[in-house]
Amino acid sequence: MLKLSLYFSILLVLPKLALAQDTIQFSIPTDLGLVNYSENKIINPGYLQPFFKKLYQLKKEKKGTVNILHIGDSHIQADYITHQLRQNFQLEFGNAGRGFVFPDKVAQTNEPANYVSQSTGKWELKRVVFPDQPLPIGLGGITIRSTDENAMVKISIKNYPELNYEFNRVTTFFLKESKSYNISVKDSLNRDLAFLGNFSSSYFVNSATVTLPYLTNNISFKSFKSLPTQERVTYFGFSFVNGNPGILYHAIGVNGAKYKHYLAAEYFAEQTKALNPDLIVLSLGTNEALDHPYSDPKFTEYVDDLIKKLKAQNPNALFVIATHPDSFKKKNKRNPGIATIRKKLLEYAENSQIACFDLYEAGGGNHSADNWKKAELLREDGVHFTRKGYELQGNMFYLALIKAYNQYVSNGRK
Repeated sequence: MLKLSLYFSILLVLPKLALAQDTIQFSIPTDLGLVNYSENKIINPGYLQPFFKKLYQLKKEKKGTVNILHIGDSHIQADYITHQLRQNFQLEFGNAGRGFVFPDKVAQTNEPANYVSQSTGKWELKRVVFPDQPLPIGLGGITIRSTDENAMVKISIKNYPELNYEFNRVTTFFLKESKSYNISVKDSLNRDLAFLGNFSSSYFVNSATVTLPYLTNNISFKSFKSLPTQERVTYFGFSFVNGNPGILYHAIGVNGAKYKHYLAAEYFAEQTKALNPDLIVLSLGTNEALDHPYSDPKFTEYVDDLIKKLKAQNPNALFVIATHPDSFKKKNKRNPGIATIRKKLLEYAENSQIACFDLYEAGGGNHSADNWKKAELLREDGVHFTRKGYELQGNMFYLALIKAYNQYVSNGRK
């Protein structure tokens, strides 16, 4: 009887050991005592089970991709938070490519450090925060247009020690209209690799995807005129993938952006479909909070309408709303608007039964901006964080997701 009892005890332990082996170990390298670990979690993690299931299958089978789309404002345009998240995910689950980029330098605004854009010709530009300007807004939240024949945009993607971002598949998001120039896709030696135009077939609006004959980090898009009616080229952004199984972490951020701005963008929600997101993260609300003491009575309505609009294009996508950590207004003045917007976002997430990451509370909550400032992680303007500050926030969010993922795995993936 003793041997039989021991046998059954071993049988009970083995599944638990197998599950433990499937969990992921991650800890924040340097937290400077700023992280409230008990609050650094996903609220309503059960909602994300289909996402965690796809992550688990990717890790075990090493097939396919899991696509994450992170939408935000200036905190995301810099790509420090999302760069950290992208690297963490890809080092653990596989690197499927750099994903979506926009040539911000061509649009005369700050650009992430992990790629470089250059151009020839003169360019008009429009950011999503200026809805009354005539250019349409697409996936990147920023639009550039040139009427110059032979105008060119060149993009070079940087590699990292453990992550090679060479690509061999490119999706170009551009306005297909009778007035549009054709586009020649060229390599670093100025050789033609493909041609794009209204003739380019695609399942998705105003886009075309081409497969390159080899992997590269550098590519150019040069317009050319072949018909008298053609007079301009309009770009919404580009996506770069390598065909390998893994994670694609797409980041789209625009300085000054609010929920209502993305909601009003003409092609934005429709073009997100081309990225096939499994998870959509919304990191917005800072600029609404900066309006304090004014509070837009339609704020919650804008949040709801944007999510519904994105959901209509991506019916299988799940959502996480992220709040913003405590910060100041006008360099050093308290901003009660941060807590006000946070409360509305938390209430919306709870009522809608979607997931939320409360970065505000995880980062220390009320008046925690004092500590982040003392640690030299908050910039002089009191609103934006240093690179190290953003990297810490990226690690915090990743840890919260991994804790929820481990819980899913430990519960038998039910």
